[in-house]
This record gives sequence, structure tokens and C-alpha cells, in this order.
Amino acid sequence: MSNLENEEQAEETIVIENLQTKIEIGGKEETSEEITPKKALKHIRSIIKEYEDYLTVPNRRQADSNLRTYITKQVQNTNDKMKEVHALLIEKQQMSSWAIAERLINEFAAFSRNVDKGDYGFTTFFDNPKLLEMDISQLYLIDFEIIESLKILRQRTSAFMKIIKMNYFEDIDLWMETLDRLIGRVIRLFDDRAKLVGSYERISY
Repeated sequence: MSNLENEEQAEETIVIENLQTKIEIGGKEETSEEITPKKALKHIRSIIKEYEDYLTVPNRRQADSNLRTYITKQVQNTNDKMKEVHALLIEKQQMSSWAIAERLINEFAAFSRNVDKGDYGFTTFFDNPKLLEMDISQLYLIDFEIIESLKILRQRTSAFMKIIKMNYFEDIDLWMETLDRLIGRVIRLFDDRAKLVGSYERISY
């Protein structure tokens, strides 16, 4: 084997090992820094420029719309990567995995449609001018968690695609389980957010 082949093989092994360290069941990342609503809002606004806050009625509608647009775009982009993963699994004859990839593609698509629809049922959240900052602070934390979970999901999907391209199939089941749990986490967070938005009741004047 030539030196060039040895170098390429060694580089490929390093890449795979680095990617393996990123596998994370459940999609949770530990952090030593406590995220407060104020920090969460600042972080969200650094990513979604049009996201103001939920303090005023006009800002509430705009922030909600911009957040859902962002989520939809991120999910669709990740789903495009998952479709590439699905095609690669078929090409490389990984029959036990491509059916799971197809299910995830459908799950991504259904979630994207649900977010885009933005149906909260009856809620006074969008027209009640008397909600206090403490009443809406939890929303910033949930929005932050959704954005961070989407980022992890996108990174894991891209990493998965790379190892398939390198014909590294040893941990495919673990990767698929991880992606499944990650999209499940995003969906649960968005459901929690929708329930919270729908739970606000009109404050008596």
C-alpha cells in the first residue's frame, strides 16, 4: 500500500472517530451555564434577526411567525439531507436502514406542515396587552431549546451522511436511533410550546 493510501486511510479513520464522538442518544447536551429567559432571548435574536420579543401584541405575532418560519426552513433543510441519506442507503444496499430513513423523511415533512399551520386553538396570547414579562418568560426558554435541538439535529444528519459516504456502516442503527430521538425531541418541544401559547387566559381589566 502506498504512503498516499496510508495517509488517506489514517485521515478517514480520524474523521470517523471524531464523528463518532458526536453521536448523542436523545440529543441532549450538558452545559455548565444556566440559561435564563434573558440569555435565551438574546441568543434567539442573534439567530433570528426579526424576532423581537413577546412583550407587546404586535411583537408577539411577528416573533411567533418568524420563529415558525425559521423552524420550517430548518426542518425542510434537514429533511433534504435525510433524503440524500436515504438515497445513499439504497445505493449502498443497507436494506435494514432505508425504511427507517423513509419514515423519518415522512416525520420531518409532517412536522414541517404542522409548524407552518401554527394552529394553537383558542388563545388570548396574541391579543392580550396585559401579559407580564414573567408570564411569557417560559416561552423564550422553549424557543431556545427548539433552536438548539434543531441545530444538533442538522449537525447529526450531516455527520451521518458523511460516514455513509465513507462506507462506515458499523453504527448505522445507533445513528438512526439518535436521529429518531432528536426529531422526537423537537416535536415534543414544539407541542409543549403550542400548549403553553394556548393556555393563556384573558386577564380581567
